[in-house]
Amino acid sequence: MTEILPPHMRKLAEIATIVAAAGATADWLYHLKGDMCALRVIKDGVISVPVMIPADPDRDPELFREAVKRLEAIVERMSR
Repeated sequence: MTEILPPHMRKLAEIATIVAAAGATADWLYHLKGDMCALRVIKDGVISVPVMIPADPDRDPELFREAVKRLEAIVERMSR
């Protein structure tokens, strides 16, 4: 299904997949002026610190990869 989405939406779907695979939900807090979004992961009543995700991952792929690594680390810690 993700193949019909534009590239930036496929990458944001990747974020949703990581969160859902951990049995958690995502709370997109806000869109910042610097083209960043803050995302919190919520699992079993525990809320993570915000993770900054580029609003347009295609603009800066390296920044997006770094955000995904931070998100994966947070999800892993919350899953213990």
